[in-house]
Amino acid sequence: MKKLISMLLVLAMVFALSSLAVAAEKPVVNFWTTGSQNVADLFSELIAAYNAREDATAEVKLQFLLSGTGDEGMTSRVSSAFLSGQKNTEFDMISDNTNSLMNYVDECGTDEIFVDLDFSKLPNFENVLLKPSMLEGKVMPYRGTTVVFAYDSARIPENELPHTWDELTQWIKDHPGRFAYNEPGTGGAADGFMRTAVYRFIDDPAARRSSDEKWAEEWDKGMEWLADIHPFLYKSGGSVVYVAKNQGTLDLLINQEVDLIPAWADQVLKNIENGTLPTTVKMYQLDDGALSGTDVSITISSIGTYVDECYDFMNFVISPEGQKICLENMKAVPVIAAESIESEQKDLVADLNVENFAFLSIGSLSDLINERWAEDITTLK
Repeated sequence: MKKLISMLLVLAMVFALSSLAVAAEKPVVNFWTTGSQNVADLFSELIAAYNAREDATAEVKLQFLLSGTGDEGMTSRVSSAFLSGQKNTEFDMISDNTNSLMNYVDECGTDEIFVDLDFSKLPNFENVLLKPSMLEGKVMPYRGTTVVFAYDSARIPENELPHTWDELTQWIKDHPGRFAYNEPGTGGAADGFMRTAVYRFIDDPAARRSSDEKWAEEWDKGMEWLADIHPFLYKSGGSVVYVAKNQGTLDLLINQEVDLIPAWADQVLKNIENGTLPTTVKMYQLDDGALSGTDVSITISSIGTYVDECYDFMNFVISPEGQKICLENMKAVPVIAAESIESEQKDLVADLNVENFAFLSIGSLSDLINERWAEDITTLK
């Protein structure tokens, strides 16, 4: 009998310990994002820092899709799941620039693909300076980023820089082969440049934040301008070449094959820091129309397995600790006051105020304008 009682006690203890272990397990929340490798590097560090916190209420798992390697299918996957009524999927949190998040809304036909955020569960949001360009109440901006013109001051004296779009046109024609932008759709730097070039000919500011296809009828002048500068762009083998990805144009600048390019500010700073770009490389904007910036946001999917469990990680990302990681890892423009971040690198983005960004968010028109560019420009000789 004593032996039986001992065995029962042991089994009870094992059961109790197993129950405690199960209770202690944190829910695994899937975090989905796309972009260049620097985005994966950033979230790998953010997630590692969060998961290491004793008070973290969830375990976050990164699901990353590299730009140009099937990431465009993610919108369709999520939208198809939503439209077929699926619930409890692995799509818990999604991150992208807010313009791209609008693609989900357009495909689903409703913004109910994303939950209405409960900002009482995001106490750090009261310190966020960057307001969403679209989908307010549905998304939480966690970093700002903008496309700029990058140039090597060792090769272009400051007094020779073009400062208006007309001056840029003349500079490109006077310096054949020394300007380049990557193929739209393969990196946001080209998208920011091409779309700003097109939309500067549209007077109505409402066009810059609309996915209404009526605006496609007003793209002609912008496409004509892009066609006009085409013969004077970077060439290889005697033909104009639009390289792939943001890093492609940065590589041309690194190798001194071109002198002036549109580029993401954070990627320029990162390449200067790691020594691939010389310290003589500088950034600036044109006086009569800055290239577009964007709010890069996190949202919670309405078809995910978890909702409440997402907030703790989101709140961490916009904390001073999380923003320090964004700044130091990616050179991202913080969404909170820079002085609240304990980092010697905050001076690097001092001139990139998120409250002054030029937004251009056109949702599903992004694919359409890229197709129009391919039809009008890549067919030129």
